[in-house]
Amino acid sequence: MKKPEVAEYLDTTSKVEGWFLPVDAYAIAMFDEIQRRENINGNLFEVGAHHGKTAMFLARVATIEETVGVCDVFEDQGGREVFLANIRRFTEIQPERLSIFSKRSASLTSDETTTKCRFFHIDGGHRAEDVFADLVTADRAVLPDGVLAIDDVFNANWPGVSEGFYNFHSTRPDAFVPIFIGGNKVYLTRPDAAAIYENHWSGEGAHSEFFEPGPFELEFRDWLGRRLLTAVHTNPSSTSWKKRLRGILGQ
Repeated sequence: MKKPEVAEYLDTTSKVEGWFLPVDAYAIAMFDEIQRRENINGNLFEVGAHHGKTAMFLARVATIEETVGVCDVFEDQGGREVFLANIRRFTEIQPERLSIFSKRSASLTSDETTTKCRFFHIDGGHRAEDVFADLVTADRAVLPDGVLAIDDVFNANWPGVSEGFYNFHSTRPDAFVPIFIGGNKVYLTRPDAAAIYENHWSGEGAHSEFFEPGPFELEFRDWLGRRLLTAVHTNPSSTSWKKRLRGILGQ
């Protein structure tokens, strides 16, 4: 997905309830674009869909040969119906390419997630045991050159996420390595695939191809023994993002 398409998506879905920072939308679009260039094909899956803010984005980047799966307990009244209405309104994905699992993610099977995911997004339960279980599920599902995104690893409001993440990393240190830190998501891939992605932003200013200027600076930071491109927050104001998007869209 190209930058103008990301801006259009963020503008048209701005009223949809959910948590999807613009910088992470551009990051997912970046990984999608890199995967297209590298001929990396596969399915997309999300744990924790809520009203579909991110799931709709995944549905838009998926090709007609790929499926999109989502898992959510949809605890809020009418949540599943709201999700489906948003999918119908903001995407063109056909029903046969979308699988919805209304249950606890810990019970997901390999047949349900598939074992051929090029992108897997975790934003489900925030207890340590939930995060650990979701990472085990992702380990079964993600391709050797796929990408895993997980929310709230650095969010102090949800310490269970970091606990679950580090517990998983300590028991399966070779499953995934981090390659990018976004606004509220950490992006990882298999150790042997890290260079595939990092080569696309290794040049001076190369990452500007994928990101619009916003309330962050892209800098390199050290974490878990690796040097990572990181979205460093400079101005958390959502108003500045809205003004920037209107400028991009000519409004």
